[in-house]
Amino acid sequence: MIRGSFCLAAILAIMISVPAVSSAQNGIVVCLKAPECPWSDIHFEEKVDVLLASMNRVPIIRRTLPITPQPMGFEDMVLWGQQQGGRYLVDVTIDRIDLEQRKVTFLPWIVFRHRVYAVMEGTLRIIDLRKGRLVDLKRIECDVKASDKWQVVDDDKTDADLMIPADEKPILFDRLEERAAAWLYEEIKKLTRGNHLDG
Repeated sequence: MIRGSFCLAAILAIMISVPAVSSAQNGIVVCLKAPECPWSDIHFEEKVDVLLASMNRVPIIRRTLPITPQPMGFEDMVLWGQQQGGRYLVDVTIDRIDLEQRKVTFLPWIVFRHRVYAVMEGTLRIIDLRKGRLVDLKRIECDVKASDKWQVVDDDKTDADLMIPADEKPILFDRLEERAAAWLYEEIKKLTRGNHLDG
């Protein structure tokens, strides 16, 4: 009787564990790297994580790519992603977070309008780990405009009046992070729709 109970328990344990393994292999592994910003504290990763936490169709596995003496090759990334239990690997590399000034001339040599933007640039790469192929490669280019600044006659981009006050910079970069995180979330969410999990 004890042996029969043990066998039944073992079978039940196997039956329960199989869907879990299958589910884990459908996970989306998300790796995100972002540099420091010279103008404001950055909370981009936290904002992305909050949005990803709302997804429940497939498991989201947040990982950091291992640091190696040389950049990981494509095959190494596929193998590593498979080891994390992923079906897809979403690799996000932010190369630049900065302020950028753009000039618009209203009246030649007389009136200029300067627009200051908070900008974020990088690369989004999505890899199908099961098939070992690149699904998508996109350039990340996101910006948010600060208030316009005007100059009459004097066309000097170093004019102190054109600078953004220090207390406004964190607000500007917070808006930039919100916009970039929302865009990235929508791109990742596309992987949870349709029939991609069927093979």
